[in-house]
Amino acid sequence: MPFELATYLNRIGLENCPLDVGGLKQLQTAQISAIPFENVMPFSGKVPDLDPASLWQKLVLANCGGYCFEVNTLLGEALDALGFTNRRVLARVRMGEAQGGARTHLAFVVPLDGDEWLVDAGFGGQAPAEPVKIVPDEEQTIRDQVYRIRFENQSGEHVLERKTSAGWFPLYGFDRVDVRDEDIEAANFVCALSPMQSFAGNLKFYRLTETGFFSFLNGRARCIESGESREWQIREEAELKDFMKIDLRLGYDDATIQAVADRLKTRN
Repeated sequence: MPFELATYLNRIGLENCPLDVGGLKQLQTAQISAIPFENVMPFSGKVPDLDPASLWQKLVLANCGGYCFEVNTLLGEALDALGFTNRRVLARVRMGEAQGGARTHLAFVVPLDGDEWLVDAGFGGQAPAEPVKIVPDEEQTIRDQVYRIRFENQSGEHVLERKTSAGWFPLYGFDRVDVRDEDIEAANFVCALSPMQSFAGNLKFYRLTETGFFSFLNGRARCIESGESREWQIREEAELKDFMKIDLRLGYDDATIQAVADRLKTRN
């Protein structure tokens, strides 16, 4: 079905979205809050369907989430519908390493009022809640985290980094190579099924909240709200069901959650 802007905005909790930097920031934050990052399908041995109609059914109508190729494909449709000029970029994930591997992450560069912004609603827990201005080495505080984008001559990539107590932690690097639908299809297949990637063998969740976030990795759940942190272990199906349906607000049916719980027990 065609993208319906009013229905999408209602899904992410916005009445409107101005065509300016403030609107762009609202858009990214609202989508991460309403449509969680999760990899239920790859963890279940399935390749996510990136067909627009399938994504609309899953992410908007069925109240489920997805990983980067799913949620950022939807975000790209929203950017188009709202009138934001945008360019898809495929990134090499680094997660602390000096260089990345294959291009396995989708994001966007949005030019606006003479600046460029990195827009990304699909990286998960360490990513910024708002777009980051693409200005070399400028520290930008987003919520309680500090980010920067530096240009790396050797790789020709802009590298998104998060400031930590141990120094700058590189998240991913991206260049301006032309991205085709076929590139995304191939990267989606590799991410979903390859044992060299983390999605087939690890269950991950992340949802932004008004004052913090929920996160989850292989049974270990975490909640930060208003600066207070809580961690706990989820071992039983009933606990996982409550976490997915109440804390993450995901619309998966009981059969899917049971299958995920069984797979998680096997994995652990």
